[in-house]
Amino acid sequence: MRAWAARGALALGILDASPTVAVAPRPIVVTLDAQRFEISGEGNSAPGLRRAPVPYESLSALGAAVRQAEPLAAAVRVVRAVPAQVIDYVFCVTEDGVLVVGQQLRSLDAASGQYVFTEGDIKRAYPALEATSPWTWIVDIPLGREVPLILALTAMGRAWPILAVAVTPSVAR
Repeated sequence: MRAWAARGALALGILDASPTVAVAPRPIVVTLDAQRFEISGEGNSAPGLRRAPVPYESLSALGAAVRQAEPLAAAVRVVRAVPAQVIDYVFCVTEDGVLVVGQQLRSLDAASGQYVFTEGDIKRAYPALEATSPWTWIVDIPLGREVPLILALTAMGRAWPILAVAVTPSVAR
């Protein structure tokens, strides 16, 4: 008797379960022109400059700048839908060719509807792929859970200090 009851309960459970449908991933949209790029995917976007400034020559200058609440002129910005955040990335190239990426994070304040400064810090340092300039770096920025944004940066100058980098974005999928 118990076996029949268990089978009946199992059958009712199967009938009550809603079918699961696989959802295709949202398309990734890439827009490029001579001056700017924008990559969008998973509800997030990353606009940036194709010729990005490198305003910092030292870790101390970069660290001090990103910790200030005032927004910096970002080379790349990531706008996240969930959680509602804006992340501005700025660059520094040291004398030995290391690219240092600083970030300022702003979160949406529900009361005011404005993005407010949350934190600023040095995100990561990338050694140059070449021993001599013009240097090249490969930088990864997570645009979404399954959308890695890869930036190939090339120094726009042979002598230090590097004042700008050429940015070539791509998305690995």
